Amino acid sequence: MITIQHERNLITVGVYGEFAVADYREFEREVLATLRVSGKVDLLVDLRDMLRYTLDVAWEDIRFVRAHAHDFRRVAVLARDDLTVWLGWLTRLLTNAEVRVFDDEDMARDWLAEGAAPSTGITDMHFTTLISVADLEKHYDDPGLVVFDCRHDLVNKTIGTEAYAKSHLPGALFAHVDNDLASRPTGSNGRHPLPDRDTFVAWLGSMGVSRDSQVVGYDASGGVYASRLWWMLRYWLGHERVAVLDGGWDAWVKTGHATTAEVRKPTPTTYEAGAVGAAAVSVDVVLAHLGKGDMQVIDARAADRFRGQNETIDPVGGHIPGAANRFFRENLDPMGFFRPAAELRAVFEPLTKGFGASQVVHQCGSGVSACHNILAMDIAGMPGTKLYPGSWSEWCADRSRPVET
Repeated sequence: MITIQHERNLITVGVYGEFAVADYREFEREVLATLRVSGKVDLLVDLRDMLRYTLDVAWEDIRFVRAHAHDFRRVAVLARDDLTVWLGWLTRLLTNAEVRVFDDEDMARDWLAEGAAPSTGITDMHFTTLISVADLEKHYDDPGLVVFDCRHDLVNKTIGTEAYAKSHLPGALFAHVDNDLASRPTGSNGRHPLPDRDTFVAWLGSMGVSRDSQVVGYDASGGVYASRLWWMLRYWLGHERVAVLDGGWDAWVKTGHATTAEVRKPTPTTYEAGAVGAAAVSVDVVLAHLGKGDMQVIDARAADRFRGQNETIDPVGGHIPGAANRFFRENLDPMGFFRPAAELRAVFEPLTKGFGASQVVHQCGSGVSACHNILAMDIAGMPGTKLYPGSWSEWCADRSRPVET
């Protein structure tokens, strides 16, 4: 059996009797959850009362340590002499961490406390894809930080504003997906058409956002709505310092961080928009490349809707001919955090094989969840893909456009 304790950035694990696979799974879940919200951590492993260490656990150890070799600062092991072989390969795999063996717990804890990172933050923020709860907490007093609450629901359009009024991150401003991150649909341009660019730029300035601001968006839906804000800033306006809070509202609240109902009044400024990028493509561009093999469309909707089944939102079921399907929720792990870059890359590389970044176009139902896939590809080190904002809701509005099921 095992015991696990959390003390800020220190995880203490005690092993008693046999260390079985079930115990290891518990260890992995707890450690991963802490890594997601705390960033790089220290690990204290007490193996003095461990009686047996099975081969299947050893293989799990190798897999886990290889995947997280950069996530630990210091690892202190309280162990007997007969575990020196295990500790030897542990040291070789944890190349970016200091690993030491102790027979005295006080000495181990003293060593772990040496040089621990201070709790104060760094002022120069530069996050361009994701930001962890730990990093956001460290930088929360940065004068250049602007946080947006993007909570929303496609069916209940008022749920976001109601949730924001009840409680939100301190100082966070509200960004409404329908009103601020989209313009009014006409019935033929999709359910979330992009707003007028000048109108959006003026809104950013009214919310106190400048070109030097570090913008962070969060929601309670795995980042799907915050990723729309991220894409509009990062690719539509070329704003580099914008990130999505990994784990979102749930991760912030579950880790005991402060929330408030107080609404901050922003200090307006002038947002200086850059040159218009080629990050978005129109329905005419998609049609022009259809069947030519020089554009790969990736559909972020669930597999059943992609196949034309259980379509409850749009009047026509199916997908754009030749599109590949990558349901955006599969970018997240079971805890609601984005999967590691290597895992995301392993998925998106086969989908985009033979195509350059500018030849990959993302769509969904209305140009929102597609941004989640664009963010996932950026995390995977595959930036520069494009968005078809009109997406399926625009495509199927014209019955003359071809449909596959």
